[in-house]
Amino acid sequence: MSRLYDNQPLQSVPVINHSYSGHWETHQYEKGNGLLLEGNIEARSRHVITDSSQKKYRYYVLHMKVQRSHRRQFDSSGKELEPNFSQTKKVQTGYLQSSYKVEAKGQSDKLSQDQLESVLIKADLTKLTGKHTPKSCIPLWIQEECLEKLDLVDGEHVRLKTKGNGPFIDSITKMDLEHVNVCNYAGGDAVGGSWTDKVMAVKLQDHPTTTQDDEEGAGADDDEWDD
Repeated sequence: MSRLYDNQPLQSVPVINHSYSGHWETHQYEKGNGLLLEGNIEARSRHVITDSSQKKYRYYVLHMKVQRSHRRQFDSSGKELEPNFSQTKKVQTGYLQSSYKVEAKGQSDKLSQDQLESVLIKADLTKLTGKHTPKSCIPLWIQEECLEKLDLVDGEHVRLKTKGNGPFIDSITKMDLEHVNVCNYAGGDAVGGSWTDKVMAVKLQDHPTTTQDDEEGAGADDDEWDD
């Protein structure tokens, strides 16, 4: 069944204009595999970049308090692998079930807050967004047209992928008990393991309204993000 969409939450965010000396280019921030993030949107800001050629680039910046962060991993064929969400495991040391020890479970791809900030915080971009970013939040950029069909407000709980090791969003999922809404403005297929298949299964540009198939694919288990 189709849903009525109200873009009032997006329209209420004031526009901040910036003049950029030179050609605006984001590829420099998109090197590397990227990150998987989960957390709450604490604030949003809206930015229009006008470069030296007078071309305008429109973005929303989502100021996110990150709760979980992992590096994206790919195999040799380019298929995205399931993140190593747990850093430790219990190993039985005797016949009794209560007799065990805790040891490392492989090499974790989880990032600390310091590691996360070193990857995503870019000094030149912070000059544009810094005063709008609440304490302990990470500013993440997304093209304005991407959010036109995703009703997103402050306080939303989201999961997202970054486009390389930088603050530009590749895909974003609003966590909802009834639906999983996905916005993937990269234009490619959402590849990966079971977590990615469950959470990133629907693309807004292909499915502008909620269908029965969308609802069946919405049940990503939160247990998969437990440490």
